[in-house]
Amino acid sequence: MKLDHIGMAVRSIRESSRFYRNSLGWKESSEIFFDPIQKVNILFMADENGFVYELLEPTGEDSPVSRFLEKRISLYHFCYSVENLKEKLNELTKKGFFLISGPAKAVAFKGKNIAFLINRDNLIIELVEQ
Repeated sequence: MKLDHIGMAVRSIRESSRFYRNSLGWKESSEIFFDPIQKVNILFMADENGFVYELLEPTGEDSPVSRFLEKRISLYHFCYSVENLKEKLNELTKKGFFLISGPAKAVAFKGKNIAFLINRDNLIIELVEQ
């Protein structure tokens, strides 16, 4: 597995992107777009080393991201790219992760399959099939 990006819950993509651009020098690497499955607006940004951050802004209280913001949690997930999603899901669930969402086609990845898992430490990871 290769780390693809870090997902961050934000209240406002416009305000947060401005803050990270001005404070850490991050640059937008996508347009803002809507994901109807997660009910979020998404913007990808990259730092000077090319590492990618996904800003997720909930579009309603029924978005899974809203719960994180209510608890004042910004770090949402780590995303890993994998060759075979079904195989990796099977492996990780045998090792103590629990499937919480997916597999589903993702708007953010041009229809590639993704899934979200969680472990007993409440670490959420996203897998995106390459």
